[in-house]
Amino acid sequence: MDETTVGVAMGFAVLLIAALLVIGHYRREHLRRRLIRGMHGQRLYDFTRPRH
Repeated sequence: MDETTVGVAMGFAVLLIAALLVIGHYRREHLRRRLIRGMHGQRLYDFTRPRH
């Protein structure tokens, strides 16, 4: 293999790894945001009121 092919292959591998890391980061952030939103769903006074 010549140097150009090796350079392109290495560059592609680095970009692929970076893309996977970015995707993982955004998936974790989305899950964290959904969990935090679920924590704020019920308030303390909701437990004292009778259910209908």
